[in-house]
Amino acid sequence: MASGLSVPRTLEAVRPALERRLGVDARGLAAFRIALGCLLLLDLLGRAGDLRVFYTDAGVLPRAANAALYPTLSRLSLHGLSGALWAQAALFLVAGVFAVLLAVGYRTRFAATVSWVLLASLQLRNYLVLNGGDTVLLVALFVGLFLPLGDRWSLDALGRESRTPRQFVVGFGTAALLSQVVLIYTTNAIFKLRGSLWMEGEAVRYVFALDRFTVRLGDFFAGIEPLLVAVNWAWFGLLVAAPLLVVLIGRARTALTAAFLAAHVGMFLTMELGLFPHVMVACLLVFLPPSVWNRIERLLSGVVTRLEERLTTAEGHPRVPLGPSLPKAVRRSGHRIAPAATATILVVGLLWQAAAVGYLSVPSDSPVDPEDHSWKLFAPDPPTTDGWFVVDADLESGETVDAYPHADTGLDRPPDVAATYPNARWRKYLSEVRGGETERRAFAAYLCRSTDGPVDSVTVGFVREKIHLDGPNPTEYVEFGTYDCPAVGR
Repeated sequence: MASGLSVPRTLEAVRPALERRLGVDARGLAAFRIALGCLLLLDLLGRAGDLRVFYTDAGVLPRAANAALYPTLSRLSLHGLSGALWAQAALFLVAGVFAVLLAVGYRTRFAATVSWVLLASLQLRNYLVLNGGDTVLLVALFVGLFLPLGDRWSLDALGRESRTPRQFVVGFGTAALLSQVVLIYTTNAIFKLRGSLWMEGEAVRYVFALDRFTVRLGDFFAGIEPLLVAVNWAWFGLLVAAPLLVVLIGRARTALTAAFLAAHVGMFLTMELGLFPHVMVACLLVFLPPSVWNRIERLLSGVVTRLEERLTTAEGHPRVPLGPSLPKAVRRSGHRIAPAATATILVVGLLWQAAAVGYLSVPSDSPVDPEDHSWKLFAPDPPTTDGWFVVDADLESGETVDAYPHADTGLDRPPDVAATYPNARWRKYLSEVRGGETERRAFAAYLCRSTDGPVDSVTVGFVREKIHLDGPNPTEYVEFGTYDCPAVGR
C-alpha cells in the first residue's frame, strides 16, 4: 500500500519545483505578446518593399512557379489566390491591423489567430525567402494561441477589472513555449559538435569573414581575431548551457537569460540574419522571473497609470468598446482543447528535434527530412565561401548590359559584398537561385521583364570567393546558364 502511494507523493513533492521552472510570469507573456505584434509589423514593413517582386505574378516567383516547386503547400496560401499587386497589398494591410490589435491586446486570442493564419499564408506564398527566424516566429505565435497573452498589459484586461489578474501561468502551453527555445539552442549545439571549425575556435572568424552577412559593426569587429575566438567559445558555451534555462531559477536564470539576450543583440549589431535575433529576444522574455518583472513594473508604474486613466472612464469602465465576450460553451471548449493541443506541440517538438539530430529514426520514404528543417544556423560549420551575382542581358540591339537589379557587379570584387544583397530575404532567395534550376529560370524570366529595353537573353552567373583566413581569397566565376527571354511582353 505504501509503495502504491509513493509515486503520487513524489509527484506532489516535485510539483512546486516543476511549476517554478516551467511556469511563466503573466507579465512576461504580456511582453512576449507585445513583442510578437511589433515583430509582425516589422516583418510586414520589411516585406512591403519587395511586395511586387516576391508576392505577385510579375515578380520572381509567379504562382505557377510556386505551384511547380510546392504543389501541396502553395494551395494552402490565401496570398496565392491572386497574383495582383492590389490583392497582396490588401492582405498586408489586414495583417498589419491585426498585428496592432495583438500588440495592444484587443481581442487578443482572435487577433493572434488571424495573425497566425495570415503569417502562415504569407510564408507559404514564397517559401524561398524564409530563414530560421520566420519558422521561430510562426511556431512561437502558434503556441501563443493557447496561452493567456491578453491577461496583463492589454486592452482586454481593462474589461476584467473585477477579476484578480493572474500572476503566474503554468501548464503544457508554457512548457511547450519554453522547450521550443531550449530545443533551438540545444539542437544547434549538437550540430556544431559534429563540425570542426567550432571545436577549433575558428568558426566565428569565418562567419565574420563572410562579407555578405557582416553589416553595421561587423566589419569593424571582423579584424579583431582574439575577440572573435573568445566569442566562438562563449557562444558555443551558451548553447551547451541552454538546458539550464529551464533548470535554474531566480538570479541564476536571469543571468543566463541576459547572456542570451546580449548575444542576440550582438548578432543584430554585426550581422544581417533577418528576423532571427529579434524573435529570439521576444521568446527569451518569458524566461525572466517575477522579480525582474516586479522591477520593470515599478519603473513603468507612472506610464501604466497614465495610460489606464486615458483608456478608462472616471467609473473605471474601459473607453474602448470591447464587444461581447465569447459564449461560455465556446470558452469551455477552448479550455478543454488547449491542454491537449499544447501537450501535442510539446511532444511533437521534442520528437522532431530528436529525429533531426539522428536520435530517432525516420522512415526512408518519408516526404520530409527533419534535418532539413532544423536549427542549423552556421552548423555543423559556417560556410567557407562568399560571393556575388553577375547577370548580363543581351539586348536585341546587340548591346550587353548589367542586369543584376541591386548593384553594378562584375568579375572584380565589389567594395562591399553585403551591399549587393539589399536585405536578408533577397540573400536567402538568391541562395536558392544558386541551387535550383526552376528557381533560376523564374529569376531569369523576371530579369527579362524588368530590364530596360527589349532583351533577347540573360546569363546568370556567380563569382565564388573561397575564404582563407590568413591569405588572399581566390575567386571563381560559375555560369549557371543563359536563358532566352519570352517574346510575350517585349
